[in-house]
Amino acid sequence: MVVFLLGVFSAVWGALGLLFVVAPVPVLDWAKRVLFDTWWRFWVAQATLVIGLLLIVGTSSLEGRWLWVTCGGIGVVKACWLLGASEPFRDRVWQCVSRWPVWLLRCDGVLGVMLSGLLAADCVLHG
Repeated sequence: MVVFLLGVFSAVWGALGLLFVVAPVPVLDWAKRVLFDTWWRFWVAQATLVIGLLLIVGTSSLEGRWLWVTCGGIGVVKACWLLGASEPFRDRVWQCVSRWPVWLLRCDGVLGVMLSGLLAADCVLHG
């Protein structure tokens, strides 16, 4: 069951990464909504927290456990940050991120696609 959930998460992670590569500006608009809309921020933070914990706990049998625990830990920290950051701090973060060049956003998407592929391969080979 855990390998199935990790596979679904890998597919969603890869799709989001691919979307970031193809159309980074609409993804940034969505990210702005997540940062400043309370309802969206709560649910995205909850999903990020659950996925991060799933990566930490559910990857014990996988070969690249150190990588997945690190990614899961980053996800948990990110979820806690989304839930606890003050509005002025979130505004400063948004001002910084919105000035990033498009090529850097696309590199972030490529990294997401690569990590999702590695997770899928690790689940298939060692799960």
